[in-house]
Amino acid sequence: MRQLSKSKVVLGLQCPKALYLSSHHPKLADEVTESQQAIFDQGHAVGLLAQRHFPDGILIDVPYDDLQLAVEQTHDAIARGALNIYEATLSHDGVLVRVDILTRKTQGHPWDIVEVKSSTQVKDVHLSDAAVQMWVCEGAGLKMSSASIMTINNQCVFPDLSGLFNLTDVTKQIDEHLGQMPTVIATFKKMLASKTVPKDDIGPHCDDPYGCSFKSHCWTSKKIPEISVFDIPRLADSKKWKLYAEGTFELEKLDSGDFNKIQARMIECTVSKKRFLDSTAISKELRQWTFPFSFLDFETIGYAVPRYEGQRPYQQLPFQFSCHVRRSKESELEHCEYLHMTDTDPRESICKALVDSVPASGSVIAYNMGFESMVLKALAEAFPKYRSKLLNIANRLVDPLPVFRSHVYDPKFRGSFSIKTVAPAILGGAASYGGMAVGDGSEAQAVYLRMIDTSSNPSEKDVLRKNLIEYCTKDTMAMVGLVDWLFRVSEGSHGEDKCVPL
Repeated sequence: MRQLSKSKVVLGLQCPKALYLSSHHPKLADEVTESQQAIFDQGHAVGLLAQRHFPDGILIDVPYDDLQLAVEQTHDAIARGALNIYEATLSHDGVLVRVDILTRKTQGHPWDIVEVKSSTQVKDVHLSDAAVQMWVCEGAGLKMSSASIMTINNQCVFPDLSGLFNLTDVTKQIDEHLGQMPTVIATFKKMLASKTVPKDDIGPHCDDPYGCSFKSHCWTSKKIPEISVFDIPRLADSKKWKLYAEGTFELEKLDSGDFNKIQARMIECTVSKKRFLDSTAISKELRQWTFPFSFLDFETIGYAVPRYEGQRPYQQLPFQFSCHVRRSKESELEHCEYLHMTDTDPRESICKALVDSVPASGSVIAYNMGFESMVLKALAEAFPKYRSKLLNIANRLVDPLPVFRSHVYDPKFRGSFSIKTVAPAILGGAASYGGMAVGDGSEAQAVYLRMIDTSSNPSEKDVLRKNLIEYCTKDTMAMVGLVDWLFRVSEGSHGEDKCVPL
Protein backbone atom coordinates (compact mmCIF):
# COMPACT_ATOMS: atom_id res chain seq x y z
CA MET A 1 0.00 0.00 0.00
CA ARG A 2 1.26 3.46 -0.89
CA GLN A 3 2.05 5.94 1.85
CA LEU A 4 -0.73 8.37 2.68
CA SER A 5 -0.15 12.09 2.21
CA LYS A 6 -1.86 15.08 3.76
CA SER A 7 -3.82 15.72 0.56
CA LYS A 8 -4.88 12.07 0.43
CA VAL A 9 -6.14 12.18 4.02
CA VAL A 10 -8.07 15.39 3.34
CA LEU A 11 -9.51 13.78 0.19
CA GLY A 12 -10.58 10.77 2.25
CA LEU A 13 -12.31 13.03 4.77
CA GLN A 14 -14.31 14.51 1.89
CA CYS A 15 -15.08 11.10 0.37
CA PRO A 16 -13.50 7.73 1.30
CA LYS A 17 -14.41 6.36 -2.12
CA ALA A 18 -12.46 9.15 -3.83
CA LEU A 19 -9.41 8.29 -1.72
CA TYR A 20 -9.72 4.62 -2.68
CA LEU A 21 -10.10 5.40 -6.39
CA SER A 22 -7.15 7.80 -6.32
CA SER A 23 -4.95 5.04 -4.93
CA HIS A 24 -6.23 2.03 -6.88
CA HIS A 25 -7.83 3.47 -10.03
CA PRO A 26 -6.24 6.90 -10.66
CA LYS A 27 -6.94 6.72 -14.39
CA LEU A 28 -10.66 7.12 -13.68
CA ALA A 29 -10.03 10.71 -12.58
CA ASP A 30 -10.79 13.61 -14.90
CA GLU A 31 -7.72 15.20 -16.43
CA VAL A 32 -6.42 18.42 -14.91
CA THR A 33 -7.45 21.29 -17.20
CA GLU A 34 -5.21 24.20 -18.15
CA SER A 35 -7.34 26.54 -16.05
CA GLN A 36 -7.08 24.23 -13.02
CA GLN A 37 -3.32 24.08 -13.48
CA ALA A 38 -3.24 27.88 -13.54
CA ILE A 39 -4.96 27.89 -10.14
CA PHE A 40 -2.37 25.43 -8.79
CA ASP A 41 0.43 27.60 -10.17
CA GLN A 42 -1.05 30.69 -8.55
CA GLY A 43 -1.23 28.89 -5.21
CA HIS A 44 2.44 27.96 -5.55
CA ALA A 45 3.34 31.60 -6.27
CA VAL A 46 1.41 32.74 -3.18
CA GLY A 47 3.30 30.18 -1.10
CA LEU A 48 6.65 31.49 -2.31
CA LEU A 49 5.65 35.06 -1.43
CA ALA A 50 4.53 33.98 2.04
CA GLN A 51 8.01 32.60 2.72
CA ARG A 52 9.35 36.16 2.77
CA HIS A 53 7.54 36.69 6.07
CA PHE A 54 9.77 33.99 7.55
CA PRO A 55 13.18 34.96 6.14
CA ASP A 56 16.42 33.03 5.92
CA GLY A 57 14.67 29.69 5.81
CA ILE A 58 15.90 26.42 4.36
CA LEU A 59 13.96 25.08 1.38
CA ILE A 60 13.62 21.31 1.15
CA ASP A 61 14.11 21.19 -2.59
CA VAL A 62 14.41 17.64 -3.90
CA PRO A 63 12.74 15.70 -6.75
CA TYR A 64 9.04 15.43 -5.89
CA ASP A 65 9.07 11.63 -5.77
CA ASP A 66 12.23 11.33 -3.63
CA LEU A 67 10.34 11.44 -0.37
CA GLN A 68 13.01 9.72 1.72
CA LEU A 69 15.60 12.31 0.74
CA ALA A 70 13.15 15.10 1.59
CA VAL A 71 12.55 13.65 5.06
CA GLU A 72 16.31 13.25 5.62
CA GLN A 73 17.01 16.83 4.58
CA THR A 74 14.26 18.12 6.87
CA HIS A 75 15.68 16.31 9.91
CA ASP A 76 19.15 17.53 8.96
CA ALA A 77 17.90 21.15 8.80
CA ILE A 78 16.30 20.74 12.23
CA ALA A 79 19.50 19.26 13.67
CA ARG A 80 21.54 22.16 12.27
CA GLY A 81 19.38 24.66 14.14
CA ALA A 82 17.22 26.04 11.34
CA LEU A 83 14.54 28.45 12.52
CA ASN A 84 12.47 28.46 9.34
CA ILE A 85 12.01 25.51 6.98
CA TYR A 86 10.02 25.68 3.77
CA GLU A 87 8.31 22.51 2.49
CA ALA A 88 9.43 20.63 5.60
CA THR A 89 8.79 16.95 4.90
CA LEU A 90 7.97 14.60 7.77
CA SER A 91 6.48 11.14 8.15
CA HIS A 92 4.61 9.33 10.90
CA ASP A 93 2.63 6.09 10.95
CA GLY A 94 2.54 5.83 7.17
CA VAL A 95 1.44 9.45 6.61
CA LEU A 96 3.75 11.96 4.94
CA VAL A 97 3.29 15.72 4.99
CA ARG A 98 5.00 18.74 3.45
CA VAL A 99 4.55 21.71 5.75
CA ASP A 100 4.46 25.04 3.92
CA ILE A 101 6.40 26.79 6.68
CA LEU A 102 7.78 25.17 9.82
CA THR A 103 9.04 27.91 12.12
CA ARG A 104 10.35 28.53 15.64
CA LYS A 105 11.56 31.64 17.44
CA THR A 106 14.84 30.16 18.66
CA GLN A 107 16.48 26.76 18.70
CA GLY A 108 15.07 26.18 22.19
CA HIS A 109 11.49 26.99 21.28
CA PRO A 110 8.87 24.50 20.08
CA TRP A 111 7.77 24.57 16.44
CA ASP A 112 4.85 26.38 14.79
CA ILE A 113 3.11 25.29 11.59
CA VAL A 114 2.03 27.86 9.03
CA GLU A 115 -0.14 26.60 6.18
CA VAL A 116 -0.47 29.07 3.30
CA LYS A 117 -3.77 29.28 1.41
CA SER A 118 -4.64 31.48 -1.56
CA SER A 119 -8.21 31.94 -0.29
CA THR A 120 -9.33 35.06 1.55
CA GLN A 121 -10.69 33.30 4.64
CA VAL A 122 -10.04 30.28 6.81
CA LYS A 123 -12.30 27.38 5.83
CA ASP A 124 -13.25 24.20 7.67
CA VAL A 125 -11.17 22.10 5.30
CA HIS A 126 -8.10 24.14 6.28
CA LEU A 127 -8.56 22.96 9.86
CA SER A 128 -8.46 19.32 8.77
CA ASP A 129 -5.41 20.16 6.69
CA ALA A 130 -3.60 21.72 9.66
CA ALA A 131 -4.61 18.88 11.96
CA VAL A 132 -2.96 16.29 9.71
CA GLN A 133 0.21 18.39 9.64
CA MET A 134 0.28 18.82 13.41
CA TRP A 135 -0.40 15.13 14.09
CA VAL A 136 2.43 13.99 11.83
CA CYS A 137 4.88 16.59 13.18
CA GLU A 138 4.20 15.53 16.77
CA GLY A 139 4.39 11.87 15.81
CA ALA A 140 7.72 12.49 14.10
CA GLY A 141 9.16 13.68 17.41
CA LEU A 142 8.89 17.46 17.11
CA LYS A 143 7.76 19.53 20.08
CA MET A 144 4.92 21.62 18.70
CA SER A 145 3.43 24.91 19.86
CA SER A 146 0.82 26.16 17.39
CA ALA A 147 -0.77 25.88 13.96
CA SER A 148 -1.79 28.88 11.89
CA ILE A 149 -3.44 29.46 8.53
CA MET A 150 -2.07 32.26 6.36
CA THR A 151 -4.70 33.66 3.97
CA ILE A 152 -4.93 36.52 1.48
CA ASN A 153 -6.12 39.89 2.83
CA ASN A 154 -8.42 41.17 0.09
CA GLN A 155 -8.31 44.71 1.50
CA CYS A 156 -4.61 45.04 0.70
CA VAL A 157 -3.97 47.62 -2.05
CA PHE A 158 -1.01 47.64 -4.43
CA PRO A 159 1.76 48.84 -4.23
CA ASP A 160 1.76 48.38 -0.44
CA LEU A 161 1.83 44.59 -0.08
CA SER A 162 2.96 44.63 3.54
CA GLY A 163 -0.55 43.63 4.58
CA LEU A 164 -1.12 41.02 1.89
CA PHE A 165 -1.50 38.15 4.36
CA ASN A 166 -3.65 37.49 7.40
CA LEU A 167 -2.35 34.96 9.94
CA THR A 168 -4.96 33.09 11.98
CA ASP A 169 -4.02 30.86 14.91
CA VAL A 170 -6.16 27.70 14.69
CA THR A 171 -4.42 25.64 17.40
CA LYS A 172 -7.50 25.35 19.62
CA GLN A 173 -9.80 24.78 16.67
CA ILE A 174 -7.93 21.68 15.50
CA ASP A 175 -7.89 19.93 18.90
CA GLU A 176 -10.97 17.85 18.09
CA HIS A 177 -9.51 16.90 14.69
CA LEU A 178 -6.24 15.84 16.35
CA GLY A 179 -8.06 13.53 18.73
CA GLN A 180 -9.79 11.78 15.83
CA MET A 181 -6.70 11.43 13.67
CA PRO A 182 -5.46 7.97 14.86
CA THR A 183 -8.88 6.44 14.20
CA VAL A 184 -9.21 8.21 10.84
CA ILE A 185 -5.80 7.01 9.65
CA ALA A 186 -6.42 3.46 10.81
CA THR A 187 -9.78 3.41 9.00
CA PHE A 188 -8.24 4.68 5.78
CA LYS A 189 -5.43 2.13 5.89
CA LYS A 190 -7.90 -0.71 6.36
CA MET A 191 -10.06 0.56 3.51
CA LEU A 192 -7.09 0.94 1.14
CA ALA A 193 -5.93 -2.61 1.93
CA SER A 194 -9.29 -3.98 0.80
CA LYS A 195 -9.94 -5.20 -2.74
CA THR A 196 -13.48 -3.83 -2.63
CA VAL A 197 -14.34 -0.31 -3.73
CA PRO A 198 -16.27 1.55 -0.97
CA LYS A 199 -19.97 1.95 -1.62
CA ASP A 200 -20.19 5.63 -0.70
CA ASP A 201 -23.10 7.25 -2.52
CA ILE A 202 -22.93 10.51 -4.43
CA GLY A 203 -23.91 13.58 -2.42
CA PRO A 204 -23.10 17.22 -1.65
CA HIS A 205 -19.54 16.11 -0.90
CA CYS A 206 -18.98 15.60 -4.64
CA ASP A 207 -18.42 19.37 -4.88
CA ASP A 208 -17.69 20.39 -1.29
CA PRO A 209 -15.17 21.48 -0.18
CA TYR A 210 -13.52 20.74 -3.56
CA GLY A 211 -14.80 19.51 -6.90
CA CYS A 212 -14.01 15.80 -7.06
CA SER A 213 -12.03 14.54 -10.04
CA PHE A 214 -13.96 11.25 -9.88
CA LYS A 215 -17.39 12.88 -10.07
CA SER A 216 -17.97 11.94 -13.71
CA HIS A 217 -17.17 8.30 -12.98
CA CYS A 218 -19.40 8.06 -9.92
CA TRP A 219 -22.35 9.93 -11.38
CA THR A 220 -22.28 7.86 -14.56
CA SER A 221 -22.39 4.68 -12.52
CA LYS A 222 -25.47 5.99 -10.70
CA LYS A 223 -27.21 6.45 -14.06
CA ILE A 224 -28.22 10.03 -13.38
CA PRO A 225 -30.24 11.18 -16.42
CA GLU A 226 -28.66 13.64 -18.85
CA ILE A 227 -31.05 16.28 -17.48
CA SER A 228 -32.26 15.73 -13.93
CA VAL A 229 -33.27 17.43 -10.71
CA PHE A 230 -29.64 18.58 -10.41
CA ASP A 231 -30.15 20.85 -13.44
CA ILE A 232 -33.21 22.72 -12.17
CA PRO A 233 -32.21 26.41 -12.10
CA ARG A 234 -31.69 28.08 -8.74
CA LEU A 235 -32.97 25.08 -6.81
CA ALA A 236 -31.37 24.81 -3.37
CA ASP A 237 -28.83 21.99 -3.08
CA SER A 238 -30.63 20.72 0.02
CA LYS A 239 -33.83 20.22 -1.99
CA LYS A 240 -31.97 18.54 -4.88
CA TRP A 241 -30.39 16.01 -2.55
CA LYS A 242 -33.65 15.45 -0.67
CA LEU A 243 -35.33 14.55 -3.95
CA TYR A 244 -32.41 12.31 -4.89
CA ALA A 245 -32.66 10.49 -1.55
CA GLU A 246 -36.35 9.95 -2.22
CA GLY A 247 -35.56 8.47 -5.63
CA THR A 248 -37.29 11.28 -7.54
CA PHE A 249 -34.37 12.80 -9.37
CA GLU A 250 -35.89 12.19 -12.84
CA LEU A 251 -37.89 15.20 -14.02
CA GLU A 252 -40.77 12.96 -15.13
CA LYS A 253 -41.40 12.03 -11.49
CA LEU A 254 -41.69 15.62 -10.27
CA ASP A 255 -44.81 17.70 -9.69
CA SER A 256 -44.02 21.06 -11.32
CA GLY A 257 -46.49 22.68 -8.90
CA ASP A 258 -43.91 22.22 -6.15
CA PHE A 259 -41.52 24.65 -7.83
CA ASN A 260 -41.38 28.32 -8.74
CA LYS A 261 -42.51 29.59 -12.15
CA ILE A 262 -39.18 29.36 -13.96
CA GLN A 263 -38.30 26.00 -12.42
CA ALA A 264 -41.73 24.59 -13.28
CA ARG A 265 -41.34 25.84 -16.85
CA MET A 266 -37.98 24.08 -17.15
CA ILE A 267 -39.48 20.80 -15.92
CA GLU A 268 -42.56 21.00 -18.14
CA CYS A 269 -40.66 21.97 -21.30
CA THR A 270 -38.03 19.28 -20.80
CA VAL A 271 -40.62 16.54 -20.23
CA SER A 272 -42.88 17.68 -23.09
CA LYS A 273 -39.95 18.47 -25.41
CA LYS A 274 -41.52 21.82 -26.24
CA ARG A 275 -40.12 25.34 -26.27
CA PHE A 276 -41.79 28.05 -24.20
CA LEU A 277 -42.00 31.53 -25.71
CA ASP A 278 -43.78 34.70 -24.55
CA SER A 279 -43.34 36.98 -27.55
CA THR A 280 -45.56 39.73 -26.11
CA ALA A 281 -43.40 40.08 -23.02
CA ILE A 282 -40.25 39.99 -25.15
CA SER A 283 -41.61 42.79 -27.33
CA LYS A 284 -42.33 44.90 -24.24
CA GLU A 285 -38.77 44.40 -22.95
CA LEU A 286 -37.14 45.27 -26.27
CA ARG A 287 -39.09 48.50 -26.70
CA GLN A 288 -36.88 49.98 -23.98
CA TRP A 289 -33.69 49.41 -26.02
CA THR A 290 -32.45 52.07 -28.44
CA PHE A 291 -30.11 52.11 -31.43
CA PRO A 292 -27.22 52.13 -31.96
CA PHE A 293 -26.71 48.76 -30.29
CA SER A 294 -23.24 48.03 -28.87
CA PHE A 295 -22.67 44.37 -27.98
CA LEU A 296 -19.91 44.37 -25.34
CA ASP A 297 -17.98 41.58 -23.63
CA PHE A 298 -14.90 41.68 -21.38
CA GLU A 299 -12.35 39.03 -20.49
CA THR A 300 -10.73 39.58 -17.11
CA ILE A 301 -8.28 38.02 -14.70
CA GLY A 302 -8.13 38.25 -10.90
CA TYR A 303 -4.60 37.98 -9.55
CA ALA A 304 -4.27 36.69 -5.99
CA VAL A 305 -1.31 39.02 -5.61
CA PRO A 306 -2.20 42.43 -7.10
CA ARG A 307 0.25 43.82 -9.64
CA TYR A 308 -0.88 47.32 -10.49
CA GLU A 309 -1.64 50.66 -8.82
CA GLY A 310 -4.80 50.62 -6.71
CA GLN A 311 -5.54 46.94 -7.25
CA ARG A 312 -6.76 44.57 -4.53
CA PRO A 313 -6.32 40.77 -4.48
CA TYR A 314 -8.67 38.99 -6.88
CA GLN A 315 -10.06 42.28 -8.22
CA GLN A 316 -11.06 41.58 -11.81
CA LEU A 317 -8.60 43.14 -14.24
CA PRO A 318 -9.87 43.49 -17.84
CA PHE A 319 -7.32 42.52 -20.46
CA GLN A 320 -9.59 42.19 -23.50
CA PHE A 321 -12.89 43.29 -24.94
CA SER A 322 -14.93 42.70 -28.07
CA CYS A 323 -17.65 45.06 -29.28
CA HIS A 324 -20.00 44.65 -32.23
CA VAL A 325 -21.97 47.76 -33.19
CA ARG A 326 -25.25 47.89 -35.11
CA ARG A 327 -26.18 51.52 -35.70
CA SER A 328 -29.69 50.81 -37.01
CA LYS A 329 -31.91 47.83 -37.66
CA GLU A 330 -30.81 47.70 -41.30
CA SER A 331 -27.12 48.58 -40.92
CA GLU A 332 -24.18 46.21 -41.23
CA LEU A 333 -22.30 45.11 -38.14
CA GLU A 334 -19.12 46.94 -37.19
CA HIS A 335 -16.53 45.28 -34.99
CA CYS A 336 -13.87 46.69 -32.68
CA GLU A 337 -11.70 44.88 -30.18
CA TYR A 338 -8.74 45.21 -27.88
CA LEU A 339 -6.35 42.60 -26.45
CA HIS A 340 -3.47 43.61 -24.22
CA MET A 341 -0.35 41.81 -25.43
CA THR A 342 2.29 42.48 -22.75
CA ASP A 343 2.76 41.77 -19.05
CA THR A 344 1.89 45.36 -18.10
CA ASP A 345 -1.17 47.12 -16.70
CA PRO A 346 -3.83 46.85 -19.44
CA ARG A 347 -6.43 49.14 -17.88
CA GLU A 348 -5.66 52.58 -19.29
CA SER A 349 -5.24 51.18 -22.80
CA ILE A 350 -8.58 49.40 -22.42
CA CYS A 351 -10.19 52.65 -21.24
CA LYS A 352 -8.98 54.55 -24.29
CA ALA A 353 -10.02 51.80 -26.69
CA LEU A 354 -13.48 51.60 -25.09
CA VAL A 355 -14.30 55.30 -25.25
CA ASP A 356 -12.99 55.44 -28.81
CA SER A 357 -14.97 52.41 -29.95
CA VAL A 358 -18.32 52.37 -28.14
CA PRO A 359 -20.87 54.88 -29.51
CA ALA A 360 -21.80 57.68 -27.08
CA SER A 361 -25.51 56.88 -27.27
CA GLY A 362 -27.79 53.87 -27.60
CA SER A 363 -28.07 50.62 -25.66
CA VAL A 364 -24.95 48.74 -24.64
CA ILE A 365 -25.88 45.06 -24.62
CA ALA A 366 -24.05 42.70 -22.26
CA TYR A 367 -25.14 39.19 -21.31
CA ASN A 368 -25.26 39.07 -17.50
CA MET A 369 -24.50 42.79 -17.50
CA GLY A 370 -23.68 43.02 -13.78
CA PHE A 371 -20.18 41.86 -14.59
CA GLU A 372 -19.59 44.44 -17.32
CA SER A 373 -21.04 47.12 -15.06
CA MET A 374 -18.61 46.19 -12.29
CA VAL A 375 -15.63 46.29 -14.66
CA LEU A 376 -16.62 49.65 -16.16
CA LYS A 377 -17.18 51.28 -12.76
CA ALA A 378 -13.85 50.00 -11.44
CA LEU A 379 -12.09 51.43 -14.50
CA ALA A 380 -13.89 54.76 -14.02
CA GLU A 381 -12.74 54.91 -10.40
CA ALA A 382 -9.14 54.06 -11.27
CA PHE A 383 -8.87 56.46 -14.24
CA PRO A 384 -10.72 59.76 -13.61
CA LYS A 385 -9.68 61.01 -17.05
CA TYR A 386 -12.14 58.54 -18.63
CA ARG A 387 -14.66 58.49 -15.77
CA SER A 388 -17.60 60.30 -17.35
CA LYS A 389 -17.43 58.39 -20.64
CA LEU A 390 -17.03 55.02 -18.93
CA LEU A 391 -19.96 55.68 -16.58
CA ASN A 392 -21.98 56.77 -19.59
CA ILE A 393 -21.37 53.33 -21.09
CA ALA A 394 -22.23 51.61 -17.80
CA ASN A 395 -25.46 53.58 -17.41
CA ARG A 396 -26.67 52.43 -20.85
CA LEU A 397 -26.24 48.71 -20.23
CA VAL A 398 -29.14 46.38 -21.03
CA ASP A 399 -29.19 42.62 -20.58
CA PRO A 400 -30.68 39.81 -22.70
CA LEU A 401 -30.23 37.27 -19.88
CA PRO A 402 -33.34 38.18 -17.84
CA VAL A 403 -35.34 38.32 -21.07
CA PHE A 404 -34.48 34.70 -21.79
CA ARG A 405 -34.84 33.62 -18.16
CA SER A 406 -38.32 35.12 -17.84
CA HIS A 407 -39.79 34.65 -21.31
CA VAL A 408 -38.02 31.79 -23.14
CA TYR A 409 -37.22 28.20 -22.36
CA ASP A 410 -35.88 25.49 -24.64
CA PRO A 411 -35.17 21.92 -23.43
CA LYS A 412 -31.65 22.29 -24.85
CA PHE A 413 -30.94 24.93 -22.19
CA ARG A 414 -30.55 21.97 -19.80
CA GLY A 415 -31.50 24.19 -16.87
CA SER A 416 -28.86 26.82 -17.63
CA PHE A 417 -29.29 30.34 -18.96
CA SER A 418 -25.58 30.75 -19.70
CA ILE A 419 -24.89 32.20 -23.13
CA LYS A 420 -22.88 29.06 -23.88
CA THR A 421 -26.01 26.92 -23.62
CA VAL A 422 -28.64 29.41 -24.77
CA ALA A 423 -26.84 30.44 -27.98
CA PRO A 424 -26.47 26.97 -29.57
CA ALA A 425 -29.95 25.96 -28.38
CA ILE A 426 -31.53 28.96 -30.11
CA LEU A 427 -29.17 29.57 -33.02
CA GLY A 428 -27.92 26.06 -33.81
CA GLY A 429 -24.57 24.33 -33.92
CA ALA A 430 -22.73 27.27 -35.48
CA ALA A 431 -23.16 29.11 -32.17
CA SER A 432 -21.64 26.25 -30.16
CA TYR A 433 -18.43 26.80 -28.22
CA GLY A 434 -17.49 23.15 -28.60
CA GLY A 435 -14.12 22.46 -30.15
CA MET A 436 -12.82 25.99 -29.67
CA ALA A 437 -9.22 26.36 -28.49
CA VAL A 438 -10.54 28.65 -25.75
CA GLY A 439 -13.96 27.56 -24.53
CA ASP A 440 -14.70 29.60 -21.42
CA GLY A 441 -13.51 32.49 -19.27
CA SER A 442 -11.29 30.35 -17.05
CA GLU A 443 -9.48 28.99 -20.08
CA ALA A 444 -9.13 32.53 -21.43
CA GLN A 445 -7.34 33.56 -18.23
CA ALA A 446 -4.92 30.64 -18.46
CA VAL A 447 -4.21 31.33 -22.14
CA TYR A 448 -3.69 35.04 -21.43
CA LEU A 449 -1.07 34.21 -18.79
CA ARG A 450 0.75 32.03 -21.31
CA MET A 451 0.55 34.71 -23.99
CA ILE A 452 2.11 37.45 -21.84
CA ASP A 453 4.76 35.10 -20.47
CA THR A 454 8.07 36.43 -21.75
CA SER A 455 9.34 32.88 -22.26
CA SER A 456 6.64 32.15 -24.86
CA ASN A 457 8.02 32.27 -28.40
CA PRO A 458 6.52 34.69 -30.98
CA SER A 459 4.76 32.01 -33.02
CA GLU A 460 3.11 30.59 -29.89
CA LYS A 461 2.06 34.07 -28.78
CA ASP A 462 0.43 34.65 -32.15
CA VAL A 463 -1.60 31.45 -31.92
CA LEU A 464 -2.69 32.29 -28.37
CA ARG A 465 -3.64 35.82 -29.46
CA LYS A 466 -5.81 34.49 -32.29
CA ASN A 467 -7.48 31.99 -29.94
CA LEU A 468 -8.34 34.70 -27.42
CA ILE A 469 -9.72 37.02 -30.10
CA GLU A 470 -11.80 34.19 -31.56
CA TYR A 471 -13.29 33.39 -28.15
CA CYS A 472 -14.17 36.95 -27.12
CA THR A 473 -15.57 37.68 -30.59
CA LYS A 474 -17.68 34.52 -30.29
CA ASP A 475 -19.34 35.94 -27.17
CA THR A 476 -20.39 39.20 -28.81
CA MET A 477 -21.48 37.50 -32.02
CA ALA A 478 -23.59 35.11 -29.94
CA MET A 479 -25.26 38.13 -28.36
CA VAL A 480 -25.90 39.64 -31.79
CA GLY A 481 -27.55 36.42 -32.95
CA LEU A 482 -29.65 36.08 -29.80
CA VAL A 483 -30.85 39.68 -29.87
CA ASP A 484 -31.70 39.42 -33.57
CA TRP A 485 -33.72 36.30 -32.75
CA LEU A 486 -35.53 38.08 -29.89
CA PHE A 487 -36.54 40.88 -32.27
CA ARG A 488 -37.78 38.40 -34.85
CA VAL A 489 -39.99 36.53 -32.38
CA SER A 490 -41.20 39.79 -30.80
CA GLU A 491 -42.60 40.82 -34.18
CA GLY A 492 -44.91 37.81 -33.94
CA SER A 493 -46.40 39.01 -30.65
CA HIS A 494 -49.92 37.68 -30.24
CA GLY A 495 -50.90 38.46 -26.66
CA GLU A 496 -50.54 35.07 -24.96
CA ASP A 497 -47.90 32.61 -23.84
CA LYS A 498 -47.32 29.57 -25.97
CA CYS A 499 -45.37 26.34 -26.12
CA VAL A 500 -43.94 25.48 -29.48
CA PRO A 501 -43.31 21.83 -30.51
CA LEU A 502 -39.69 21.27 -31.51
